[in-house]
Amino acid sequence: MGVIMKFTFSVAISLYGGSAFIEYYGWQIYSHMTQGFVMLIFAILGMLLIGIWYQAIQLLRGKTIGKFIFEIRSAFKAMFK
Repeated sequence: MGVIMKFTFSVAISLYGGSAFIEYYGWQIYSHMTQGFVMLIFAILGMLLIGIWYQAIQLLRGKTIGKFIFEIRSAFKAMFK
């Protein structure tokens, strides 16, 4: 459930934040690829912020730093396997 919610929030940040940024700065004249890149950057930053907020909430719940390090290490091992 947590992963699905993180992904959903990331997509929402990407779509709404990216499109608002493009409209605010008047980048509608650029290609679809450029606009897609802007939305990709917003998705990456959105996932980063959601991850930081999630870790902060877990720290407040009493999770130890050792568990965080193990969790981050296992995530990197899974990504770069």
